Amino acid sequence: MLSKLLKYDLKSNFKFLAIFYTLAILFAIITRILFAVSDSLFLQVLAYIFNGATIAMIANVLINNLMRAWVYFKGNLYGDEGYLMHTLPVPRKSLYNSKFLMGLITLIASTIVIVAAMAIAWLTPESYEGLKNLLSPMATVLDSSVIELIILVIFVVFLEVFVMLLSGYTGIILGHKKLTNRIKWSVLFGFICYIITQLIILLSVLILAAINPEIGEPLLSSETLIPDISVLKPVYTMSVVLYLILIAINYALSVKWFKKINLD
Repeated sequence: MLSKLLKYDLKSNFKFLAIFYTLAILFAIITRILFAVSDSLFLQVLAYIFNGATIAMIANVLINNLMRAWVYFKGNLYGDEGYLMHTLPVPRKSLYNSKFLMGLITLIASTIVIVAAMAIAWLTPESYEGLKNLLSPMATVLDSSVIELIILVIFVVFLEVFVMLLSGYTGIILGHKKLTNRIKWSVLFGFICYIITQLIILLSVLILAAINPEIGEPLLSSETLIPDISVLKPVYTMSVVLYLILIAINYALSVKWFKKINLD
């Protein structure tokens, strides 16, 4: 039954997100073409207009992915649809699991679209060489290639956004335990949940720096504004582990709090 719920959720969300995916890729292609043939002032101006539109649409893909997931979560489980959803012969946990997996899958798809749009619009041999020269020292510290480093950065940013999405879910669950002003409480609780996760990450990095001088000195030194990149590997590793732990904790707590439902 979970597969049927997930199929329904994905269909509803991708139908909405497909518009932004299509526009992001379309604007990226037009931007690439215009910069390639911009031999006149008019074409150059047009190229920069579409370049700005591509940036805006890439941001819209991510923003609308999050907003759609939160609105859909609230409407499907706590709105008019909720009266039907909660009468289905499935464990309540399955209803949450479907939204959890839906959020994960749509974010993966959005990340792929964003990376593809950026590559189509701006990736050239010259830009790649510049990026390679910029990232090579960090890649060496992490014992990886530049491509692997880019993938690692995308992965940690993805975890950050996924934590943000789950914090919104948790906020909606907690907000709907209140009798009034549920939307306001949902936003507040979601924001608090997200801030708590960020504080945990920050405090963990500071604790690591305090107990390990080899990390603390280059990271916290006031002699330079840019910390020694040698601290990147342990900080990155710890951040990824913490994000995964926080996702697991958020999931466990949300499933527990989701057991009692107060519909609008």
